[in-house]
Amino acid sequence: MEDTTKALAKSLDWSDPDQFPTDPESNPGLDSPSVPGPGAEKPASTDEKALDRWFLEQRGGKRVPKRLDVANELLVTSGGPLKMTGNITLIHENGSVTHANNLSLCRCGASKNKPYCDDQHLDIEFFDNGSISQLSDWMAVNRPQTITVTCVKNGPLKFRGYLRIFNKKGQECITVSGALCRCGKSSKKPFCDNNQGCAGC
Repeated sequence: MEDTTKALAKSLDWSDPDQFPTDPESNPGLDSPSVPGPGAEKPASTDEKALDRWFLEQRGGKRVPKRLDVANELLVTSGGPLKMTGNITLIHENGSVTHANNLSLCRCGASKNKPYCDDQHLDIEFFDNGSISQLSDWMAVNRPQTITVTCVKNGPLKFRGYLRIFNKKGQECITVSGALCRCGKSSKKPFCDNNQGCAGC
């Protein structure tokens, strides 16, 4: 069983820099290199300000984001945004790319700064208790993983990569792909059911 776990987890490993488009012209959201000094240590946790600190390193002439020891997790807040942490590549509707370790994503459909939350859920009195009814289809993985989130125009947030989705009620779902509702109309929140045509995403 342990060998199977390793084999499945290995398929999510991002050890090959050629698997990620790293040319600065093809990734307009990629910042210029920022390499820590010889004595610098990699942040060990989000408490040590690991969030949103993507170091770049040279590998074979290509620049790639360095994975930090931050878990790929999505907190579904009650009546609020989707709070995502991890080694995240966010692809916007216009094709631009952002790398981050901490995102607050709109799920009510009212944000004026989509896909990010700007607290409009408070103004429109968006209500959802944050329940998670979908069962896990993947096993827990401890080592850092990468995840790509794509903003579909007038559609959901599609993701590929290991993700633990949870709420403060103790419910959770571990999966490696899916679509998250960002219009607030899905009957299967936080997941998209595409029944409402995703109007307003």
